[in-house]
Amino acid sequence: MNQDKKIVILGGASPYIPQLIAKIVEYKIHETISEIWLVDDEDQHDYLLSVHDFSNKILKYYQSDIKLFASTEMLESLKDADYVLSCIGLYVDSSDLSDEKLLCENDLFSSDLYGMKSIFKAIKTIPKIYQAIEMMNTACENAWFINLSQPMGIISESVFRYAEIEKYIGISNVPEDMNECFAKALHVKTNQLITYAAGVNPLTYITSVFQKQKDRLHELLDIINRAEEFCFWSNTFLNDLGVFPSVDLKMLYYHDDEKQTFLKKCRQNKSPMTMKKAFETNLYKMFQKSSIEEVLKTYQSSDFEIYSSKAAKLLNALIKDKRDYQIINTINNGHVEDLEEGCAVEVTARITKDGPIPVHVSRLPLQIKGLLQHQKAFEQLLSDAIYLKDLDKVSLAIKSHPLMFNIREVDIIFQSYRLLNEKRLTYYHKE
Repeated sequence: MNQDKKIVILGGASPYIPQLIAKIVEYKIHETISEIWLVDDEDQHDYLLSVHDFSNKILKYYQSDIKLFASTEMLESLKDADYVLSCIGLYVDSSDLSDEKLLCENDLFSSDLYGMKSIFKAIKTIPKIYQAIEMMNTACENAWFINLSQPMGIISESVFRYAEIEKYIGISNVPEDMNECFAKALHVKTNQLITYAAGVNPLTYITSVFQKQKDRLHELLDIINRAEEFCFWSNTFLNDLGVFPSVDLKMLYYHDDEKQTFLKKCRQNKSPMTMKKAFETNLYKMFQKSSIEEVLKTYQSSDFEIYSSKAAKLLNALIKDKRDYQIINTINNGHVEDLEEGCAVEVTARITKDGPIPVHVSRLPLQIKGLLQHQKAFEQLLSDAIYLKDLDKVSLAIKSHPLMFNIREVDIIFQSYRLLNEKRLTYYHKE
């Protein structure tokens, strides 16, 4: 296989990039790659160089011949790229901390994956995604755009709705250990199972679990029903639901519990963003003084572990035509009949060198259909508002979110958000 692939990583100053590069080596994809470019904004230049230097150490440690570059010039860096990975917004900045604090002070749950904080994140991230895709259409129109940025569902919907790109794949949040849990319950190996997932990220459900072309989901649920709690969920809830929710759905089904846990951490000055920022600051320090082994061990406790592994696995399948099954975010071409054509869906797909071939899920079970259609309508309203650069329409979209019940509260908090982020919302300034 020719060693000629070029990868560009946007958001290259993120301290998680060396972890991603280590995963690329682990999957032996580095044997097919000639160069990797790390790209970020000028104000991240020092961090970018730090990440570049440590990533180079990792490549030399593994005796890889990949040439690594760092740049603040996106258009130049994208020239003739084969794969563009978006890690935009994956590291904590001051606005993440202030947005989280705002929600904490108003007794609201905060997560980059779901709810108000994810909307705040999307408002600032999606314009950067549009800019990157526009440059790709000039510099590398045949490249695959692989998104790791959050919130995945809203970004994916915005891309398919308004960006001029067909080769887009979003990384799923569904943890690999769900499959391991299923295999353990059914007394089989993980590679003997194919899980059919369907949803709107991060609200994704396992609707079938196939082994040798036989769907064993109901058998799996029966096994779980005999245990008090298995594979993240209580047996009574799973028995009633009849499908298997991804663990991220706890943010919805156990929302009050998740919110109280979040607020307790805030009161203890251990909020998720505060702890993540401290973790990232420590990583930058470790790049200067710690061994590669120490840093790689530290990464094991990182939330980015799942994304770096999945991104490397996806790249491996695309480059080597592995034809394995993975859960991804892609465009709905009739694969999920209860969600409209052309929208973004999270679904199981077979990954080939020509891209994903999604499985046909057909109709959604009634017990989850309404929720997913509601979430999709919200995503589309928000995508429209962002594309139109209309923050008043953004406010309306927020009020349509499945978790939003008090429009006065939304108005107050969103106005505070606009004031806090005035300098970061120049994309929305009317010309």
